[in-house]
Amino acid sequence: MRLSLIPYRFLLVTLLLCSTAHADEPKQLCIAGVAYDGVESAWDKAYIDGMHAVVAERPHGLNVTFNYTEHVTPDQAEQVIRDYTDTGKYDIIFTDSSYADAIERLHNDYPDLLFVFSGAGNHGVGGNAYSVTIHQHESGYLMGLIAGQLTRSGVIGVVGTYPGDDTNDEINGFFQGARSLNPTVKRKVTFIQSWYDPQKSAAATAALVAAGADYVLELTPAFEACQAAKIGCFGNYADVNALAPDNVITSSLADWRPLIHYIIDQWWAHQTAHQPYNAGMDAVWFGMDQGGTDLAPYHGWDAKLPEPVKTEVAAARAKILSGALKIPLDLSIPPSD
Repeated sequence: MRLSLIPYRFLLVTLLLCSTAHADEPKQLCIAGVAYDGVESAWDKAYIDGMHAVVAERPHGLNVTFNYTEHVTPDQAEQVIRDYTDTGKYDIIFTDSSYADAIERLHNDYPDLLFVFSGAGNHGVGGNAYSVTIHQHESGYLMGLIAGQLTRSGVIGVVGTYPGDDTNDEINGFFQGARSLNPTVKRKVTFIQSWYDPQKSAAATAALVAAGADYVLELTPAFEACQAAKIGCFGNYADVNALAPDNVITSSLADWRPLIHYIIDQWWAHQTAHQPYNAGMDAVWFGMDQGGTDLAPYHGWDAKLPEPVKTEVAAARAKILSGALKIPLDLSIPPSD
């Protein structure tokens, strides 16, 4: 169920679907979600889609209910989370953004609830407050292999959101992949200082094209600008080929399911084996070999990509999955040349 920010107080009647009364082995799990943007943002769409997928999988045989509120800024987060917790109907509060400050103020008041926060801009809290994140440096590396081989100008670019651990990693991986096959390729990076702003993204893309970039990784959508410039682009967090089939070659995929299953397992152990919540201070994440990320299909580009390019990418992906190829997790701010 999807709740917008304005009417969420009036829609909490849906909470009657949930109950905190559990037998020795619970039959029901109620999760409340809080999202910074909404499904128009690929990060939030991947998070919400992952939740719905896990609901359908029924982990531990549970009937899982997921309700969420979107468009919640960090200064609104504490009130929105408290509105959920004070109902007494939820077991897990799973947020998708930089809400560590709000959760740190709240989590000790609700020791039986499991809290989750994710992404950059957070700090460890511990106890019943778990930090998780998505790292896509491996899928970024694979997209870089494509860009490095296809570029004719010798310049590739990235439109980023904010510099941070979960953006720098993918950008650095992208450039590392490109330079592994094309050491002289030049890098151009623009951060728009917003998690979601199509207009700023389009302007940044146009500026990168003017600087010579003919392939651009879009961490925030600007695919109309890719179409206008007739360049190749790469999507982020979700398969966005349908937005510009002639321009989007592939996308890095953020799969939240391993993280969601991990969190549910912590809750299950707490409920059934009475294990205390013991969140670490470092964020939990899962790599490509654990199902946390991958590449989207090439779609119409499958027929257009040269076979040596596809072979190189497929071989590198297989090595990452087997452990033979380790892509360094580089969280430093990526430079432009």
